Order: sequence, then structure tokens, then C-alpha cells
Amino acid sequence: MTTKAAKLRELLATRKVLACPAAYDALSASLIEKAGFEVAMVSGSALSNALTGQADVGILSYGEFRFAYQYILNATTIPLIVDADTGYGGILPIYRMMQEYQAMGIAGIQIEDQTFPKRCAYFKDTAVVSVDEMGERLKAVLAARADPDFFVIARTDSSKSLGFDEALRRARLYMDIGADMVFISVPPSTADIRRMADLSIPICTTIVEGTVTENLTLEELGDMGIKLVKYPQTLIRASIKTATDVLAELKATGRTNSYRGRLATLEERNTATNVEKYVDFERRLSQGLC
Repeated sequence: MTTKAAKLRELLATRKVLACPAAYDALSASLIEKAGFEVAMVSGSALSNALTGQADVGILSYGEFRFAYQYILNATTIPLIVDADTGYGGILPIYRMMQEYQAMGIAGIQIEDQTFPKRCAYFKDTAVVSVDEMGERLKAVLAARADPDFFVIARTDSSKSLGFDEALRRARLYMDIGADMVFISVPPSTADIRRMADLSIPICTTIVEGTVTENLTLEELGDMGIKLVKYPQTLIRASIKTATDVLAELKATGRTNSYRGRLATLEERNTATNVEKYVDFERRLSQGLC
């Protein structure tokens, strides 16, 4: 039986470029799969927004992440890449995480070089640890990797604080340590995205609406040689905007009729939440068919 980690590696090897939308709960992850995407990620930032109603400022614990990931895994069959942030506090927490995430069926992680506790890379005053300290995080991940297919993305957030040249240098070093792919956050310009792609190592990037990446298409990024394109904020921001607008309309008018076209129908909701699967099981059980 092919594991999800092996499936992820197969997809990366056989697809020119993979689109990877980010989920923030089980429903959004299920919708990603139903839309036909072959891989999904869980954004730590979006998960923090959804679970706590707060910004991504490093306030979620390891147990909260793991609990949420299990719900998402239960709702999907496609490979799942999850955000491991800075490793939850040290070498031994990383060891525990790797044991448990592999046992759960997660396909891979992204681990970064921010200081602990971390925060969203687009916030002000983010800081990174030394290359040596990030190297220890990566070495712990790799030493605890029992499944050789389990995928490891090393992320550097050094571009804003130390400059893009340093981010490129770190990307190469993290690959040398043994990462499978590198992610450089917050590229300052399209030209820098091309510099990143020119490293000739496995690179992923993100499309973040409102930044320099938003006008680049998946095909254009694939042509540059980028293998994985993540969309970390798209679904959570769509959810926030739609809910805010509908609530404002309800508050102002007492009705939601003008937003009917932006709301799922009852049938669409039932399909999205797999009502028929449960109704069918109940029917077959009552008829002695299972």
C-alpha cells in the first residue's frame, strides 16, 4: 500500500508543478480535495486564526496542532503537509513530533528558522535563529525520520531581517543538511523569486494575495522550476471576508437575500459534508447489507 508520503514524492516527481492550497480545518481540507487538488497543506497561521480567533503570534501549543491535524486527516485522503513552525520548543519536542506525525499519516512538514515563539512572516519585527541552531532543528527532524519518504521542507524567514542574499545562502545550507525542499518566505520582488528559482535546488513558494507573488500564475512559477506552490492565506481570508460581509448585511437590513449567490445551497452544504455517506450506511445497516 502506497503511503501518503510516498504519494507526495510521486506527485512531485511526475508533475511539473503542484498547487497546494492551505486548509485551516477539516471542512476546508475536504473542500480542497473535492475541488480536485492532489495535495494540501495546513497553514499554522490560518489554523491559529480559526482555532483561537487570534493572530499567528505563536500561541498555539503542539497538542492543539496535533489535535487539529487528526481531524483534517480523518476528512481527507490526499497527502497533507503540515506547518511545524519552529519545532515546538527544542530537539526533544521535535523528536516526539516526528514520531507522532509519521504515525498519524502526515506526508511531510515545513519547519522554519524563526526564533521561538514564532509569528507570521508578514508581521513586523520577525527574527531568526542562527544557521547552527536551525541546523540542529533539521538534524533532529532527519534523525527521527523513520519513513524515508516523509517529506521535509526547510523554511527560512531571514529575508526581511537579514536580506535576501542571506536567505539564498541559508536555503543552500539547509539543503546541504538534508532538507528535501526549501521555502524562502516574503521575497521582496518578482526578480528575487527568479533568483530563488535559479538556485537549482527543489524550491517551493507561496502565493499571498496583496504581495508581489499574487500576479504570478502556477504555470509561470512552474516554468521557473518551482515544484510546489502554496496558497497559505487564500481560504482563511475568503472565509473572513465572506462572513464579515454577510454579517454586516444581516445587521443592517435584517436579511441575507442579497448574498444568496455567495452562500452554499442546502444541497451544496450536504454534499460538502458527506450527508449521503452516513444516510447510506444507516440504510444498508437497517437492511442487513453490511
